[in-house]
Amino acid sequence: MNAGTIAVIVVLIILALVGGFFAYQRGDSMGYQTGYAKGSDDGQKTGYAKGYNEGQTKGYSDGQAAGQKAGYDEGYDKGQQDAHASYETGEQAGEQIGYNKGYNQGWYAGWQYGWRDGWWRGCSNCWQRCGPFVTGGATAEHASGPSQAWMPAVPTPPPPQK
Repeated sequence: MNAGTIAVIVVLIILALVGGFFAYQRGDSMGYQTGYAKGSDDGQKTGYAKGYNEGQTKGYSDGQAAGQKAGYDEGYDKGQQDAHASYETGEQAGEQIGYNKGYNQGWYAGWQYGWRDGWWRGCSNCWQRCGPFVTGGATAEHASGPSQAWMPAVPTPPPPQK
């Protein structure tokens, strides 16, 4: 091999190295860098959209379930408390109404059967039958009933208890 051939081989090797380096730079710039940037951008967009959508869906369903449970529990507890308070209030009102009705009806029945139908009717009946004997029998007519002067007053009921 002569020196000229060696020089040509060395020049070709240097040109091949320089050409390879420039080809690498151009491939890196056009392929790798562009592909990386495009892939990175597409990956970020896709990842963001997918993450956002999945996160929103999961967050909404979890939040709705938790909120619904908390709202139900709170509403149920409040309803139980209100029902219990309403029951106690209704029970007290019912007892008061029942007591007042019973008291008033009992008083009226006592007055009706004890005073009006009992004492007064008995006294009037007695007066009608025994009046002539009391007046001495001297008169054929006598008062139609006992004198108001000695008759006891009609009892008045006390007010209902509260």
